[in-house]
Amino acid sequence: MDASLYFQLVDAIATIRAPRDLAAIAERVAATRMHPLERRVLERALRARAEALDLNEITIRPPSRPGDGTEPGVQPRSIST
Repeated sequence: MDASLYFQLVDAIATIRAPRDLAAIAERVAATRMHPLERRVLERALRARAEALDLNEITIRPPSRPGDGTEPGVQPRSIST
């Protein structure tokens, strides 16, 4: 495989921001002729990117502080005007 094509694929994997982008790049990797070691490295990078996208979809609630109304079972106080 041409080194410039390999690094274009590496860069494309690094810029994946959505599942549809992941699918498109995975198709490019699958359609490209390359050495088995290069394929293994690129497929590993694709798997890591897919896992990162999955983690990105998980929303983490910030820890609650006593008295700020975010504790479980506590209703937020309304501000009267």
